[in-house]
Amino acid sequence: MKSFITLIAGSLFAVQASAAPLSKDPKHIASQWYEAFARHDAKLLEDILAPSWVDIPSPPGTPHGPEAAKAAMAMLVAAFPDFDIKIDDLIQEGGKVVVRSTITGTQRETFAGLPATSRSMKIQAVDIHEIENGKIVRTWHTEDWMTGLRELGHLPR
Repeated sequence: MKSFITLIAGSLFAVQASAAPLSKDPKHIASQWYEAFARHDAKLLEDILAPSWVDIPSPPGTPHGPEAAKAAMAMLVAAFPDFDIKIDDLIQEGGKVVVRSTITGTQRETFAGLPATSRSMKIQAVDIHEIENGKIVRTWHTEDWMTGLRELGHLPR
């Protein structure tokens, strides 16, 4: 009986592992970036980012690859436990996908060296994701942190 259960469990695992292959559609792959951040799902970032993924611009000395994205996610979620991001527009041209999004969150912990204010922000972001072989290899991004810092109370209105 034990070997039968092991066989069934192994078969179920094999079916589940192959049941949802990753999409090769650049729009879908790019949209997974936003799903990962909205769900605070670091594992999904590992699935969609190339091992050599580059974040542009990134601070000097910042590592590349999924670990850098996971660290950014962890920092954002620590400061903004309700961090969310929604896609407003998504446009594809070849292997590049441009996304305009809205980021929201309430600052509950220190962010960029600034103390928590318990205030909320809503900012716009624009990203360009370059996709090769079913993975995001580069992301150029711009976020409206000036508005965010004003809304959080760190800058005068």
